[in-house]
Amino acid sequence: MTVILAIIVACSAADRCPECGWQPRTTETSVEVGTAEELIAAVGRARPNTTIFLRDGVYQINRWFEVAVPDIVIRGRSGDRNKVVLRGPGVDEHQVGTILSVGAPRVTIADLSVGLVAHHGVQVRGELGADDVELHNLRVVETGQQLVKGSMGEDGRGPHRGLLSCSTLEYVDHAPSSYTNGVDVLGGRGWVVRDCVFRRIRGPEAEGHRAGPAVLFWHGSRDTIVERNLVLDCYRGIAFGLEPRAGDPGADHLGGVIRRNAICNRSPWADEAIEVGACPDVLIDHNTVLVEGKLRWSISVRFPETAATVRNNLTNNSVAARDGARLEQSANILDARPEWFVDPDRGDLRLVGYATPSPGDRPGISGLAAGVGAFEPGAKRPTPGRQPDPPGGRAPGAHP
Repeated sequence: MTVILAIIVACSAADRCPECGWQPRTTETSVEVGTAEELIAAVGRARPNTTIFLRDGVYQINRWFEVAVPDIVIRGRSGDRNKVVLRGPGVDEHQVGTILSVGAPRVTIADLSVGLVAHHGVQVRGELGADDVELHNLRVVETGQQLVKGSMGEDGRGPHRGLLSCSTLEYVDHAPSSYTNGVDVLGGRGWVVRDCVFRRIRGPEAEGHRAGPAVLFWHGSRDTIVERNLVLDCYRGIAFGLEPRAGDPGADHLGGVIRRNAICNRSPWADEAIEVGACPDVLIDHNTVLVEGKLRWSISVRFPETAATVRNNLTNNSVAARDGARLEQSANILDARPEWFVDPDRGDLRLVGYATPSPGDRPGISGLAAGVGAFEPGAKRPTPGRQPDPPGGRAPGAHP
């Protein structure tokens, strides 16, 4: 199957993103490239404080290279990520594991698409000191493992203070195996994931679509903020920590906030929407969830190390405290119905008329529903930067 990487433009090449206000780092010099070999050569000889602009086109990446110099910006010149495509040799061709491997601090990658590679579209290598990396207005699609990876060294140090914003991470239908995530960060500190879309982060149908969470921070990560994202038709949603670690305090994630996200999967194979494992001092606030799998809960906190505040969430299922977790919850609505939402099949979980109740519903549900969940009353779109599916539900620009 051949896949053409293409998406709808989210941000222009202007200095400020119209969706979120993000601005690229300023640099002292800039160069412009138009082929894969020119790009690889420019990265190899770049000095700090350089912007590498990519002209519109398809860049066929057939060999591995690394961004090893700090304070580098790599951007599509036009700002249209549909028109700047870094394409690997395919998910089954292992001569290129990762297209954009970042091994230095303060690197920015923006305004382009990347995919069709054996392991990761982008890897942020904490073991090499890749802190303060910014990933903005990307489309990452069709990788053999995690779409975006934040890796750590043997000492447990991962990438610190990363940003992933206004980007789309997706599979055209499903990952080649269950070993996948949208973004998977080990040992990270102070990351922000915001205003992104995660679609079809799921394994093959023959494996029950099992997969890792679309958003996963673990292995000692801490102080992560995940906000204003759309997670659609993914096997699992957002996870801070998975299980207790050896030692004291045994936490897999410390602190953090999961807020104002919309998570939707109406398939019977859907798993948890939000999960917290071995994570003290976490806040889960103002999320909207419609997940119709077989579990008795849509949000769970787990293990004695976990202390969670869960409040102001709108969901169609319960909040579960499992295996000794400490849970404080308030002002959650746990019995939302599909007809409350504008277009749940397409992931639009804005409320219809503030979820006006049918006769027989308990009094006050309309006003209460309007005050919880991910969206302010009258919100114009499901999440800032969201890119709608084209007619027929196909991924943008995907062709057999």
